[in-house]
Amino acid sequence: MAAWRWSLLVALGIGLAIAAPACGSSSDSEFPDLTGGDGGPLGGGDGSFVDGTNGGGLLPDGGLDPKAVFVVAPADKVIDVTVGQPIPTVGYTATVNGKQVDVGWSVDRGEIGTIDAAGGVFTPSQKLGGTASVIATYHGGQASAKVTVHLHVVQNGATASDAGTGVGGSGGVGGEGSGGAVDNGTVTALNGTPKADPGLAWLYPYDQTVWPRGILAPLLQWKPGAAAAYDAVLIQINEASFDYKGYFKKTAASFIHHPIPQDVWKQLAYSNAGEAVTVSLTFAAGGAAYGPITETWKVASGSLKGVVYYNSYGTKLAKNSTGALGGDGKFGGATLAIHGASTDPVLVAGASGDDTKCRVCHSVSADGSTLITEHGESYGTTSRYDLKQTTGNETAMTPTDGRFAWGAPSPDGTAVFSNAAPLPGAKTGSDSALYAVPAGTPITTTGFPAGLQAGTPAFSPDGNHIAFNFYAGTVGAATGDKKSLGFLDFAKPGAFSNFASYAPPASGTVLYPSFLPTNDGVVFQLETVYSGRGFGETRSTCDDPTKACSSTGPHGELWWFDVKTKASTRLDRLNGKGYLPVGANAHDADATLNYEPTVNPVPSGGYAWVVFTSRRMYGNVATINPFWSDPRNFDISATPTPKKLWVAAVDLNGTPGTDPSHPAFYLPAQELLAGNSRGYWVVDPCKTDGTSCETGDECCGGFCRPNGDGGFACVPPPTGQCSQEFEKCTTAGDCCDTGSLCVNGRCAKPPPN
Repeated sequence: MAAWRWSLLVALGIGLAIAAPACGSSSDSEFPDLTGGDGGPLGGGDGSFVDGTNGGGLLPDGGLDPKAVFVVAPADKVIDVTVGQPIPTVGYTATVNGKQVDVGWSVDRGEIGTIDAAGGVFTPSQKLGGTASVIATYHGGQASAKVTVHLHVVQNGATASDAGTGVGGSGGVGGEGSGGAVDNGTVTALNGTPKADPGLAWLYPYDQTVWPRGILAPLLQWKPGAAAAYDAVLIQINEASFDYKGYFKKTAASFIHHPIPQDVWKQLAYSNAGEAVTVSLTFAAGGAAYGPITETWKVASGSLKGVVYYNSYGTKLAKNSTGALGGDGKFGGATLAIHGASTDPVLVAGASGDDTKCRVCHSVSADGSTLITEHGESYGTTSRYDLKQTTGNETAMTPTDGRFAWGAPSPDGTAVFSNAAPLPGAKTGSDSALYAVPAGTPITTTGFPAGLQAGTPAFSPDGNHIAFNFYAGTVGAATGDKKSLGFLDFAKPGAFSNFASYAPPASGTVLYPSFLPTNDGVVFQLETVYSGRGFGETRSTCDDPTKACSSTGPHGELWWFDVKTKASTRLDRLNGKGYLPVGANAHDADATLNYEPTVNPVPSGGYAWVVFTSRRMYGNVATINPFWSDPRNFDISATPTPKKLWVAAVDLNGTPGTDPSHPAFYLPAQELLAGNSRGYWVVDPCKTDGTSCETGDECCGGFCRPNGDGGFACVPPPTGQCSQEFEKCTTAGDCCDTGSLCVNGRCAKPPPN
């Protein structure tokens, strides 16, 4: 399985000038930090090598005297670069004790610019904006100076197709792709003073969204105002080192959405240094401009990692059922996977044929090695999929009585903690237990509470804890009430201890808990309206297209629980409370239609990332009734159902009792014309030493370093060197970057301020 990213070094055609490594190099975000350390200046950062006095220049052995004043000039330079215009350059000089010397030149961020190794002339790449360090090397000493490139991009019409138009929709997000160029008169109008247009408003994305790097560009969607139908749009993006103006002709008769071009999205994300991004839309109609509408976003300084495995009902990738209303009358139930570089999902479990090929109700181990799923013709029958293999990877598990359905695989995939709640296919009325995978044999345990029945359980990423719905059983003075949140500590191979349970907040039922990567908090679904169909079900009893269905479908909100303080808090920003647009077709309570969270076990950019099922409107692309998702009852062959996967950032340092979440975004590359749910976010199966990699979390040994030919490979633990982001650590002191965290055994960037 490929990592959740594409190599922008290849995509952008970047060549980096290499400075001497400080503490071992690894890939940090999409651009490898080939200088080591924190990617910053290797000198003092203010243009001087040391705060020394005017001592001698060279030592008797030929090395630079540490007391020498080694200076690079200009010390801090800002360059404005407009793509398509002549490229400005900067000439650098270096002095030692006031005397100019010949040095070797390099730059730490080759994606921003390059420098003539002998002549000292810096040339911006026109690829990204941002700040780099120009580095001079002289007789073993180094000095540096900052250079900041402000990149300006103007585009009129699409220059190339941004992405495919497979089952994930155009660009993996839907719509019709980018529009063509507009005429000079329209450009003039859009650059003028726009008029207000009552009713004009954003639908998607949401204001204050936090985006990761390394995902596909979003589809900008809006509600038109009272003016005539729009002919064109001006997209403006502004951040500290990058600004963009894109003019595009309408893409359909009803012009209601347009993507950010993929190359521009990359420039936006990788030019950003943590500052706010302002995005504005201005529209043209009949020679006049209307708007603007404006939002502010944030970009995390890290890329999403891993793979999302999810259920699809109605997929076109594996047709194994009949009776669909629309198309050829066939549809499929299967488990699909989304990788960040793709615009479409891939089939993982299931195949075309009859219902014996259906594979949907699944769970996945955190290390990405093991998927456990039920059979469509007999939900009690279970298969284990070895995700490290591409063929011959399905193994039947026995017995076939449903005891493994909806269970919690251990992080390494060698065991499964069984679910006892009456979900489809599950063995009801049975106590929870621990079983070997794939043998299905019971594992001898100690300290396990007799008679405990746990619902929708989940292991913590470190494997030391289990959270669940306390469905039934009596443990000390506590009795299962089918609602409360339960916990057990766990130590391999089978030692349980420290049972605890906590009543759900207000009223409702706690379901589908998922630990944060720090293992000290849990995100869970609080079911507030029972579906009437089955315990914890996200399906609806509505099978009549004439009914609104909103009252008969399940309603849920996502909350988080802090293990130390025992505080439970609703994630209002993730849920969409107070800002989700209200629409027809029973979309009057979308903030209560959120279910089945799982948390990426690897934090990125200072955030944890939660994937969850939601039945909210997806802008103006998916707007039909939230519970119209069963292809046997509703025709979703041409009109997308809103049952989709969404992702939200959650602060790693969230204060108990507060909401640390941020507005969610639609997960790109999921099948647009299918009902999608139960996303499991896990890392890729690890790679052995010598295998190509991009970051250390991909490697079984935990370290990814330059391989000598311009790429990176998994290596044994380097002796005496610090660890980069995503590489293995024992304490935060093992990490190269000051302020880093050691989260679940990997270096992680600290939460943003």
